[in-house]
Amino acid sequence: SSSSSSSSSSVLIVSDLDGTMVGHDEYTRAFRDFWSSSAKPAGSKLVYSTGRSLASFNDLIAKKSDVMVEPDKLICAVGTKVFERSADGWIEDDGWSKALGVNWSNAVVAAAAKRAVDECGHENAHFRPADEQNEHKVTVGVKDEYASVVERMLRDACAASGLDHKIIISGSCGWKFVDCVSAGAGKLESLEYVRKQLGFEHLQTIACGDSGNDILMLSGDTRCIIVGNAESELRQWANNRMANGQLALERVFLATENEALGILQGLREFGFYT
Repeated sequence: SSSSSSSSSSVLIVSDLDGTMVGHDEYTRAFRDFWSSSAKPAGSKLVYSTGRSLASFNDLIAKKSDVMVEPDKLICAVGTKVFERSADGWIEDDGWSKALGVNWSNAVVAAAAKRAVDECGHENAHFRPADEQNEHKVTVGVKDEYASVVERMLRDACAASGLDHKIIISGSCGWKFVDCVSAGAGKLESLEYVRKQLGFEHLQTIACGDSGNDILMLSGDTRCIIVGNAESELRQWANNRMANGQLALERVFLATENEALGILQGLREFGFYT
């Protein structure tokens, strides 16, 4: 996809929310001050990519409307939903949803998840609330030591039905979130989809994250910023990849500043903010 619509200096930022763009309000506000100033390169775009549902995102931006930037597009529920901003609010991108329906059955996955929860025992595993589920995503909360049981049962059920799926495990403090999603979904695939739609080259695009479930989004061909407060799992991944030459040094920035201040630090490093 050509980037002729973007000047060479414009930038597409695709940022995780919790722990990356959002956390300390003064850091989020510092990013907004930059984004609403003449320092922002002309033609630049902002996309949030979050594990949150649309309802949860709307609650967050309502609460933080005095510090947060309204994005141009929104990727929700670990890359299973893409939304476009319109005068009437957020409109779902049907093209994205249709693509995710291929070789996928929510009924099969939900039934397998129920068997897995029953197998683990309800004190060890549960379905996450309804607003965290959608037609291309089934999410279970599970104690660490049972996560592999849930993963195996979901994989077996998908294999038996010939479903193209992907399992994303995240979370800390003794509990894991296990997301089973359509294979076409995910933070990297959805990033690539909006990047092409908006007409930005890989090196004009910066993915920003703080946790292990951002690894997929950061492992494409775009630039990436890992904020200073990032989980050790993510820093370790970046350091290992850089050490063995899989991640070009000019593509990645490990910020020392936390959250949105780390994003600003990375934008300076990459020459998009002078």
